[in-house]
Amino acid sequence: MSTPKVLTVTLEFEMGDRKIHAARIKAAYEAAVSAAIEAAKKELLDGSVITVRSRMTWDYRWAETSAQYTDIDVEWSEDDDEPDE
Repeated sequence: MSTPKVLTVTLEFEMGDRKIHAARIKAAYEAAVSAAIEAAKKELLDGSVITVRSRMTWDYRWAETSAQYTDIDVEWSEDDDEPDE
């Protein structure tokens, strides 16, 4: 029996100084979640995604203190759960 796995994707949108109303924020969140689900379904085997949970948080902090992420390519083996180096 295989072990269930969880893929977690974190998106963080740094917002500008303009006032943004809650309805637009909610719409942007829903669009991001929908796009992520569609992209995952396109890449994963049929039936791989059992449940999708999402949440939106809102906080105020200095944007400069956030970590910067770099887009890197990782080769994954179909035989194990560890990335090839």
